[in-house]
Amino acid sequence: MSRKAQIVDILTSEGFQTVRYLAKRFEVTEATIRRDLIQLEGMDLVRRTHGGATSVKQSETPPQFREVLHRAEKAAIGKAMAERVLDGQTILLDSGTTTLEVARHLDHERVTVVTGDLRVGMEIAKKRSLHLVFIGGELLPNSYTMWGPTTVQEISNLRVDVAIFGADTVTEQGLQHSTSYEVEQKRRMRSIAREAFFVADSSKFGREGLFQVFDLSEFTAGISDATLDPLRASQFPIPIIRANVSQGL
Repeated sequence: MSRKAQIVDILTSEGFQTVRYLAKRFEVTEATIRRDLIQLEGMDLVRRTHGGATSVKQSETPPQFREVLHRAEKAAIGKAMAERVLDGQTILLDSGTTTLEVARHLDHERVTVVTGDLRVGMEIAKKRSLHLVFIGGELLPNSYTMWGPTTVQEISNLRVDVAIFGADTVTEQGLQHSTSYEVEQKRRMRSIAREAFFVADSSKFGREGLFQVFDLSEFTAGISDATLDPLRASQFPIPIIRANVSQGL
């Protein structure tokens, strides 16, 4: 994982940090951290202040870093969720890097996967034993997600056993999203499923998103990684399953 990606993740999840602290944390010089921050500010990902920096977006990991951050945790979560899928089920996979890991770990004989995520769809297409139903529509800018009125209409015509959602942020109140683009679409996805799970690494817990998408009562359980504080996990009104992370990932 790149140092710049980690810096953005720290600032996004923890807020303002000093140059001195970041240099000590990454065991590099303060001059190196300053150069990193100048580059990240040029990408409109951080805002430099006197002696430190803060994130431009406090609730969302920047798209260009989502793939590399918390990769081992997401793989463990994906495996744990895939193991809960039963042969013969029809499942809906939401967009995101963690639901992509669910797709990668599906090794079932008879499962139908519904998705509107290009990368998830390509992953399922590689697996000859799985049946793919791809939801059409318009490609959401800067993502791999199909969305829009056509997408919502297609979703309305389907029925699935299990819907599996990613999340920008998770609080005791529910799942939140940083933009409004997919809120209606995600809610329509939930309406066609008999039950639902969400998958989110531990960094997503405790952040605040702008738009409330779901109450936690909509879900059977959530799956995170073992880094999530067990006391914090126990405070949620639904079970939060903590997947162990393999040291080899």
